[in-house]
Amino acid sequence: MDILFYVLTAALANILGGFVIFLKKNWSRRGLNALMALSAGILFTIAIMDLIPEAIELYESSPIYIVLGFCLIFLFQQFLAPHFHFGEETHKHSHSQTTTLGALMGMLLHTFFDGVSIVASFKIDERIGFVVLIAVLLHKIPDGLTISSIVFANLKSRKKAIGASVLLGISTIMGAFTALYFTQFFLVDSSILAIALSITAGIFLYIATADLLPVVSATEDRSVILFFFVGILLYYMLHWIFEQLAPTLH
Repeated sequence: MDILFYVLTAALANILGGFVIFLKKNWSRRGLNALMALSAGILFTIAIMDLIPEAIELYESSPIYIVLGFCLIFLFQQFLAPHFHFGEETHKHSHSQTTTLGALMGMLLHTFFDGVSIVASFKIDERIGFVVLIAVLLHKIPDGLTISSIVFANLKSRKKAIGASVLLGISTIMGAFTALYFTQFFLVDSSILAIALSITAGIFLYIATADLLPVVSATEDRSVILFFFVGILLYYMLHWIFEQLAPTLH
């Protein structure tokens, strides 16, 4: 099957995840916090269980790029995101906007590398390509869920939340086309794929631990906090489902 078909499937999965917020007509603050806890659990587990082991197996210097991905998002939020505020309420609103923008930029960078990873892996070897494809599909719906939850929780707009998940899909396609363009001139090796996976892992760790978990912890609501662990369990459930489907994708 054509690589672009896989890329489009991955992009559509991003958008599908964004529509999760329509499962309820009215979301309470507690419900939104639970969604953020769920997203944190999923992203944290994907980074630790999937992306980091795969990257290190492909390229032993991958940890450097994991740190780089983490630092890129931290620096963006600290120095490039807006910090102009006057008074406590405006400060809170500015902080929400900064968190939202930082998370969106981080997820866009990540999904761009998703597109790069799919193309690069298939160019290296078809077997590696399918392994990476499964890993990417595994987190695509949670990606859409994560960004739509953050945007909706902070901006209270379903339209903007869905728009953010659409942007993730577009970013995935752009990453794929960029990789296809450059592979016309350069040979792709496993280190390039490992770097893409490593930067994504660093981004996921930052969003989960610095953006989402502090908000969840601040609620001091034990039932909300438990959704972090539900997210971890959901990861394993999705992993099992895609492992069952994997033979049919070949």
